[in-house]
Amino acid sequence: MAIFVQLGVYSNQGADGLINGESDRKAAMEKMLGSVGAKLLEYHITRGKYDFVLLSEADSFEAVAACALQARATGTLSEAVTLEAVDLNKVREMGKLVDFSPPKS
Repeated sequence: MAIFVQLGVYSNQGADGLINGESDRKAAMEKMLGSVGAKLLEYHITRGKYDFVLLSEADSFEAVAACALQARATGTLSEAVTLEAVDLNKVREMGKLVDFSPPKS
């Protein structure tokens, strides 16, 4: 299974529900990800550009991307970014195989 990092910005509607509501957002993320066979590893509210970060484990990018799209479709998120963690050793191995010539003037 792959590890994914998701960053999100709540919409005004989502922020209102977060502040004035009483739902357990971590439980909601666990349920959502579990519905596509993924597992929530961590969920944190953050300060800065993004309102939250979550780490999940899933069989495919498509599973976590579908979750992000569904959350956006409900109007609770205004921005969602999904990143997939990669194995640096595998990247290095592939890098040694790359045959690339830079353009010449």
